[in-house]
This record gives sequence, C-alpha cells and structure tokens, in this order.
Amino acid sequence: MLHIPHPPRQIVTFGVLGILLLVLSACGPRSSSTTTGSGPGSPTATTTPTRPINGSAYGCPSNTVVSTAPTKANVIIQNTDLNSTVTAHVGDTVEVRLPFGQKWSGPASVSTNFQQEQPAGYAFTPDKVCVWRFVAQSAGMTSLDFFGRALCLKGTMCPMYVIDFSFTIDVK
Repeated sequence: MLHIPHPPRQIVTFGVLGILLLVLSACGPRSSSTTTGSGPGSPTATTTPTRPINGSAYGCPSNTVVSTAPTKANVIIQNTDLNSTVTAHVGDTVEVRLPFGQKWSGPASVSTNFQQEQPAGYAFTPDKVCVWRFVAQSAGMTSLDFFGRALCLKGTMCPMYVIDFSFTIDVK
C-alpha cells in the first residue's frame, strides 16, 4: 500500500484563505456617497447601495437618491389628487410625490408664485416615489404638469405612451 503524506494544516488553511480573498476581491469595491441638498427643507443625506444606483434608474429626473426624509411638507400632493384643487397658504412647502415605475418629467413650467427647491425630482427610496418640493411665495392659482412615460431597459422594446398628471394648487 502506498502512503501519501497529508500537507500540514497551516498550508491548507492559508491556501483556502488565499482563494477566498481572490474571489472577494474580484467582486469589486463597495461604493457609497453622500450628497448635500440646498435650501430650506432640502434632503441632506444620500447613500447609494453596493451597486451604484441613481434616481433615473427609478424613473426620476434627478440622479439624487434620498433615504432620509427632509422636513415634512405642509401640503403633499400625490397621483390620487388628479382632477381636484389642492389648497396651500403663502409660505407653505408643497411636495409632489409620483410613484416609481414611470419615467417622470416636469413640471412643464413653474408659476412665479412658486419657488422650486433643489434637487427637483429626486428619488425617495423608503416610499418609492419621485419628489418635487416648492415653496408657495404668493397667493394665486397655479397648475403643475408632470409627464410619465414607460420606464424601459436600454435596447428593449418599449411601449409608446405619455400620461399627463396635472395638479391645481390654490395658494391663499
């Protein structure tokens, strides 16, 4: 009978650890970033997960991704507020929230009685919405129009449609 000697335990352990280290290093580095907003009530912290994702991956026009909520808005408008007039007061922060899954653009124009905060159309991941914030500067009626299209992967067939979300705000 032939006797084959076993390698010492330390060589096996270091060999396995070396292979594991090579496999883990091939996966690439983790990335994370922090972005700072500007203006009152603007979002202040942004982190990206292990693989870089930006707001446009969710359908938002801004590449900013926010996971920590800014100060709560006085008036929150959602897609369920279509065909109704929302009331706000001078000085109120008005927030428009549209769900992930569409490629959003807009607003088409912003009335002079509204000041748009930046970043506009950022992705708020906890609620899975794109967010635009405005401050009501003076009294009057205003309309905010947003447009949604299909959110498709590059190189794939994509349905051709545009939906118009129009919100009317009466600032008193």
